[in-house]
Amino acid sequence: MARRAQIIPPRQDLKRKAVNATRGLDLNLTPAVVRRLEEVVHKSKDKFTVDIGRRMRILREIVGRMRDEPDYHEEGAKMIWQESLQIKGAGGTIGFQLLTTFAKLLGDFVRDKHGFTSKQISVIDLHIDALYVVLADRIEGKGGILEEQVVIALQEAVEHFS
Repeated sequence: MARRAQIIPPRQDLKRKAVNATRGLDLNLTPAVVRRLEEVVHKSKDKFTVDIGRRMRILREIVGRMRDEPDYHEEGAKMIWQESLQIKGAGGTIGFQLLTTFAKLLGDFVRDKHGFTSKQISVIDLHIDALYVVLADRIEGKGGILEEQVVIALQEAVEHFS
C-alpha cells in the first residue's frame, strides 16, 4: 500500500536564498502579483500561437516527406516527437488544453517507431488536423462534447494502429 505524501516546509536558510526581498518575488504571491504574471502570459499568447503555427507547418512538411521517402520515417518520427513535445508544453501555458492533449497523443504514437504504414501516416495527419482546428478556432480549455469525442477517436486510432 502506498504511503501518504508528506509536505515538508522549506528550511528558513533555503527560503532566504530563494527569495530576494529587493528584486525578486515573494514565495507568497499576492493577488496583484498573480494578475501581473497572468498579464505577461496573456500578452505572450500571440507569440505562442505564432510559434505553434510554425511548428504545425513543420509537422506537415515532415509528414509529406515521410509519404514520399520511406527511408525518412525514423528521422521524421523523431522530429515529430520533438515538435509535439514543444506544442504540448506551449498549449498548456496559453490555456489550450486540447493542444496539449492532441500533441501528447501524437508524440506517444510516433515515439520509438522506425517505419509507418500509409494508414499510420494518415493517423499522424489526423492529429495535425486536430491541432490546426484547436489553434484556428482558439478552443480554450478542454473544449466541449465534440472535442471530447475527437480525443476519444484519436485515442482509439492510436491504440488500433500502434
